[in-house]
Amino acid sequence: KLNYLSQLSVDTAHHVITDIRAYNADGKDNQQLPDIVKRLQARLWRQGLIWENCVADTGYSSGENYAMLEQRGLKSFIPPHGTYKVGPEGFTYIKEEDHYLCPRGKAIPFRKVFLDSRTKTKKKAYRASSKICKGCPLREGCLGKVNEKQFSVTYHRDEYERNIQRVESPQGRYMKGKRQGTVEPVFGTLTQFMGLRKINTIGLAQANKVMHLSAIAYNLKKYLKFEQGGSKSGAGVLALAKRTFRLLFGAYIKHQNWSTTSRPTRKKAP
Repeated sequence: KLNYLSQLSVDTAHHVITDIRAYNADGKDNQQLPDIVKRLQARLWRQGLIWENCVADTGYSSGENYAMLEQRGLKSFIPPHGTYKVGPEGFTYIKEEDHYLCPRGKAIPFRKVFLDSRTKTKKKAYRASSKICKGCPLREGCLGKVNEKQFSVTYHRDEYERNIQRVESPQGRYMKGKRQGTVEPVFGTLTQFMGLRKINTIGLAQANKVMHLSAIAYNLKKYLKFEQGGSKSGAGVLALAKRTFRLLFGAYIKHQNWSTTSRPTRKKAP
C-alpha cells in the first residue's frame, strides 16, 4: 500500500502556504528538512522576502539540521529530541581541551569522529585508557563488564546548545505558540475540507499535483478574503476569483510541464 507524507510550510503573519511537497511516508521529517529549506529559501528570495526564523516541531531536530540552518543564516527554534544528551550523567565537558572529566576527576579524551550507522549522523567518540579506570571505587557501576570508559556524543554539540538556548528563551516560548497556531490549523483545513485526508493517485508526481492544487485553492481563499475588504459586489469578487485561479493554475501547469519535460541548457562563456 502506497503512502505519502505532506511537508507543509506556512507564513506566520497571514497563514499563507509558502511550500508544500509530497514525500514517501517511510522517510523522517528531519531527513526532509534540508530539501524543504533549500527550495523555500530560494523561492522567498526571488520574491524579495527575507526569511529569518525556522520554527518546527521536534521531529525535524538533528545536529546536522541545526548546522545547516546556521550556515544558511537562519535561526532554528526546533526543540531537541528527549534522547539528546551532552554526555554520561555526572561527567563534565571541558570545551577548551575537548575532553570529559569523570566524577573522580579523570580525563576522558576525544578519540575520533565517525558516522553512526544506525542514525546516519556524525558523532564524536571519547575513550579512557584502561589504567585510568583501574582500581576506581566507581568502576563496577560506571563500566559494567568492559575495561575502559567509552561513549559517543553528537558532532554538533555547539549547534545543539545554541538552539536549546533559543528554544528556552522568551522568544522561543513565543515561537512555540506561533507554530502551534500556524501550521496545525492550516493542515487541519487541508485534510478536513480540501481533500488531503486521502490521495487517490499513484506516484510522487501525481501526489504532488493533488497537494499543490489544494494549496492553490487554500491560498486563493486567503487572497479573496484580503481583496474582499475593498469590494462590496459579489459578482466582482467572483470575477476576481476566476481571474486569479486562471493565473495561478496556468502558472502551476506551466511549471509542472517545464520541470517534467524540459531541461535547461548551459552555454559556455565566449
